[in-house]
Parts: sequence; C-alpha cells; structure tokens
Amino acid sequence: MAFRTLYKTLFKIELLHSYFLDDGLSPYLSMNDDEKKEQLKKYNFLDYINVIPSYATQGTLRNHKLILRKGIEGFRILGSVIEENDKFKSHRFLENDLKLTFFVYVKDYLFYNYTELIKTDNRLYYFSNIKPTTEADPYSYIPLSSSNELVTDDFLLTEESTRQLWFDLEQDNIRTEITKRLDLVSELDNEDLITDEGKQIIDQAIQKEQGKGLLGIIELQMIGDNAMDVIEIDNTDPNDIKSFLLDPTPEYKLHFENRKTIWKYIKKSDENELETSSVKPLTRNGFIEIDPDTDFSGPLPTDIDKYIFPNPTANIIKQVTDENTNITTTYSEIFI
Repeated sequence: MAFRTLYKTLFKIELLHSYFLDDGLSPYLSMNDDEKKEQLKKYNFLDYINVIPSYATQGTLRNHKLILRKGIEGFRILGSVIEENDKFKSHRFLENDLKLTFFVYVKDYLFYNYTELIKTDNRLYYFSNIKPTTEADPYSYIPLSSSNELVTDDFLLTEESTRQLWFDLEQDNIRTEITKRLDLVSELDNEDLITDEGKQIIDQAIQKEQGKGLLGIIELQMIGDNAMDVIEIDNTDPNDIKSFLLDPTPEYKLHFENRKTIWKYIKKSDENELETSSVKPLTRNGFIEIDPDTDFSGPLPTDIDKYIFPNPTANIIKQVTDENTNITTTYSEIFI
C-alpha cells in the first residue's frame, strides 16, 4: 500500500515593496487585481531582501514536520497534516507557545536609499503576533495581508526590547546547538541585561548582525495576542490535545514604502539647479513626467525648453538638515 504525506499551508507572509511595484505615480495599492498581477510578473522579493529561519527555528521545522517555501512575493510555512472531520490536524502537535522566528536581511546596498525607513544601531524592526513585555501601548502587530498598512518606524523596537529579544533568541539557539558556545553572549544571564557590561555585549552582537544587513525579525507564536492565532487548539479531550490548521489560512504582509524625495536637477555647464517644489516617489518602473511650469518654484532658465528631466535613480540620495528649523530634507540629485 502506498502512503502519501499531505502538506497544507500553516501561514503565509508577503513581502512587498512599492519601489518595485508602483508604476510611476500609480501606486500598487490602488491598482486593480489584473494590474497587480502584471506588476508582480517583474517582482521578486529576494532581489532586495532575504528571510532566514533562526537556528532554533530550523530545528523546530524539522522536528514538527514543517517546511519553509519561498516564492516571488514572500514565503509560507507548510505543515504535515492528517485530515480529520473536514479539518486538517497537524501531524506533530504544535504547542500554543511555540514560536517560529525568521531573520530579515537586506541584500541590496541601496535599500535604505529607496525605502522610507530609518536605520538605527541597537534597534531592530519586529513583526509579530505577540507583544514583548518590554514594549508599551499602543503596539503595532504584524499587518494582515488584507490591510493596506505599510512598514513604518512604528515597528522599531526600543533598545531595551531589542536587547531582551536578542538575548532570548540566542538562548533558544544555544539550547539547540550541539557544540558549546564560546562567545560572550552565551555567558550572560537575564539579569545581566540591566548592567552596562551586559548591554554592551548584546549591543555589539546586534551591531555585528546589522553590519551583515540585519533589518529585523519576524516571529509568530502559534497562539497570538488578540486572537491573532496561527492554529486552533482542541483540548476537549485532555488525553488527546490536538492542533488544527486554520481555515482561512492566516496571511500577513510586510509592505515597504518607497522613499519620496525632492528632485534636484543640476546642470553644471550653466551652473543652474532646479528643485521640485514637492517630493516625488522613487520607483524602478514607470516614468514620472516633470512639467517645469508646475513642478518647479522660482524663476526658470530662459532656455528651459531645451532641458530634459529624467527620473532619478536610487544611487544618489542626500539629506540636508536646516540649522534653524532642524527640518531634514531628502534630495535626489540628477545631473543633466
């Protein structure tokens, strides 16, 4: 008799970016389904970012018969299941406090040029269905795929929360690893996190990974806060507690916003500089037309009709802070 293993999606996470998906001034979020499908033909989230399960999570995936699958617009976790009463029971029981943790690494060195996010030492972005005890309210949970919520600095943990998170993740990894850890983090206890030396050790470990491109962490617990659950637990029979996949499948989304900048056109031969009077989005696809009469403020060169106005690339981004107002303006420079 032939046996087959049945796998079903436990959850799915989309990773989208407006820089790659917008078409000029036409935002992806405002497109209809057919237009979105067309834009996705040119898209692959792995072009700019990668998602890697933590060492402990790699073991959890193996031990619980879970599989990570990456696609062009995100990734999903598949679970080995058994059909039972029109529902799908996990082949291996999934505990309600079981967590799956994924590191999000930036691959494109221009990522922060075209992404509306800040990069801060000792603080990581955190996308989860549970709130760390060190975080205050209101707290931003991982967005559902049905929302139009964008990734903002609201998902950036405090330094305290980042240290605690990193320490907890490293402890999970250490317990899973076969060989003994020789680094300083392995010698810390939880109470060391409030000492200057402990903070410095954790901060240095975080900064080391940020130097490799670490942006943040995705972490989902099987039973989350505010009914943001990944599974359903059936404990009607204490001797046979079961975990069932949810229908519909939980789907989440990290949608990164493209940066908006003042476009500065520089013509060195005439020693002229023209700036747009308002910010415009950076996009890889489409073309945004510049109308000198409406897009620029101030006097125009007499031979403006001979000027050409290409769209900027993400290569040259400059930020200038006004000493009087302390307002920072971000410029894209285009040499014409």
